[in-house]
Amino acid sequence: MLPGTAVGLKTRDGVVLATDKRVTYDGFVLSKQAKKVYMITGRTGVAFAGLLGDVGYLTKLLKLESKYYELKVGRDIKTRSLAKVLSLVLYNYKLFPMFTEIIVGGYDEEGASLFILDPVGSLIEEKYAAVGSGAQLALGYIEPKYREDLTLEEAEKIAVEAIKTVIERDVLSGDGVDLVVITREGYTEKSHLFKTTPEK
Repeated sequence: MLPGTAVGLKTRDGVVLATDKRVTYDGFVLSKQAKKVYMITGRTGVAFAGLLGDVGYLTKLLKLESKYYELKVGRDIKTRSLAKVLSLVLYNYKLFPMFTEIIVGGYDEEGASLFILDPVGSLIEEKYAAVGSGAQLALGYIEPKYREDLTLEEAEKIAVEAIKTVIERDVLSGDGVDLVVITREGYTEKSHLFKTTPEK
């Protein structure tokens, strides 16, 4: 079970990616302000659950690969192509896999797209996804509410509430939500903090 929770939802107008902010190790909370969702290009992002060291390594690697592609081809790499690159990277580490599960989402000339990857590079395209220790709880919240005609505002609300639902029940997830909303025009980053102790 990989610590933390990440979710993604695809709509006709774009993609929402969201993660919690907590980092845990061996039962201890190491950070309440960790960032686990990153933009790789102007219109493609990744959301992670798992070990922060692997998250940092893969994020830097993806940014280098996407920049190399941009300089060579003259345009940003497509979301699907970036997900395939990541799949190959993860598969090459299959004997000593990265301890992370990943959601890749973005918007390009093919429209919005969303992909989920496991630690050894299995690649699946989805309309909505959740990974990490709170994945089952998050999917239980998202599934009955998801529609293909969701607006971005509705998808954003569902993503935040799904993470919030997980935080209430999963000790490995917590302390708030970081999210990105990706559209044809670009992306917007947002953050929500939750109270971790009851008010007196």
